[in-house]
Amino acid sequence: MSEGNLVARLSRLDTAGTADAQKGFGVLDPAIQSATPGLKLAGPAFTVKCYPGSIITVHKALLEAAPGDVLVVDGESDGRAGALFGELMGREARDRGFAGIVVDGPVRDRSGLIRLGFPTFARQVTPRVGVNRRLGLTQVPVSVGEVVVNPGDYILADDDGVIVIPRAHLATVVAAVEAIEEKERGIAAAIDRHERLADILGMRAIIEAGGA
Repeated sequence: MSEGNLVARLSRLDTAGTADAQKGFGVLDPAIQSATPGLKLAGPAFTVKCYPGSIITVHKALLEAAPGDVLVVDGESDGRAGALFGELMGREARDRGFAGIVVDGPVRDRSGLIRLGFPTFARQVTPRVGVNRRLGLTQVPVSVGEVVVNPGDYILADDDGVIVIPRAHLATVVAAVEAIEEKERGIAAAIDRHERLADILGMRAIIEAGGA
């Protein structure tokens, strides 16, 4: 199956099922959350290694990344040095057809990014702009939310958080998540028939015995 078809299937999934399929691996620090609630993203990572406040490095990425890419920015988790992304950059990113951005650091202009409808995930939101002109690197391995992200790995993000899928595992993970979601639809139907979740999951005996 083509990579494009896999990304389309990935975009229909959620991070919870994906975390289950990967047994919890690849989940970014929960402090990195959506700055644009209700929006999700899915696509290959275009990685950005910034010095704190080095907004110029993200401008470099805006020039280099391709449509469909997710900008994944290692800002060293530093919220004091100023935002690495904002509304005008979001406007350009949307115009370029990028899928969204994940920043381990601060962004600004939250209301503007929401109006743009550009999926933005970040560790902090601040009104202060980054002014560090020291140029960092693009398309190198980065550490974002305590998870290593390589160029071309896949990112899925929604209101629950952000997860990384190694590129080589994409097809396997997508199929596993689809199977999990099909199983959960069956469980949901059983609950609607007034069955108890503890019984469906085989937990009643453990509960009644006082625990594992």
